[in-house]
Amino acid sequence: MPKMISKKQLRKAITARLGEISQEEQAKESKAVCSRIAVLPQYKKAQRIMAFLSMPGEVCLDSLLDQAIREGRHVYVPRCLSRGVMEAVRLDSVTTAVNGEYGIRTAPAESPAASPDTLDLILVPGVAFDEDGRRLGHGAAFYDRFLPKAQQASWVGIAWDMQIVPVVPEEAHDVCIPFILTEQRYIITHWK
Repeated sequence: MPKMISKKQLRKAITARLGEISQEEQAKESKAVCSRIAVLPQYKKAQRIMAFLSMPGEVCLDSLLDQAIREGRHVYVPRCLSRGVMEAVRLDSVTTAVNGEYGIRTAPAESPAASPDTLDLILVPGVAFDEDGRRLGHGAAFYDRFLPKAQQASWVGIAWDMQIVPVVPEEAHDVCIPFILTEQRYIITHWK
């Protein structure tokens, strides 16, 4: 039986593959992902959406977030408070985003935070996902700590299709994602 790859090894392998995608291809595929999100029933009914402002190699949701704000929805993004702890803060425009902890773009310091239990939809980034809903993040467990506080929200993992792998190594504290959306498919996991 082959030895399972470690989280660190998988993170390194996927990050290397992501680095091979051109900016043009990322922009094209990000647009496709945003179009697919916009027709999801969970998105259509959501008034309080938490999403992420992309880091290099992640799907860029900026156009979707600005559209949601123009439609009068409340959009929230993560603000890292300390190692592994984050809050959802209101974003009024992608253009007002600032660099926060760990170089992660977030809303300005004066932006109000939302209680996790008031969110309708959370778009979750990841380095890798598998079809059973397991997620590999960057290793600080921000979402593993945050998501259980937002049980009433619909959680949708957002990734490139190349980030879907056969198996993501799992630890006891890891939170699984019920839905995953890529530029090519929508996966309903057994955590639904």
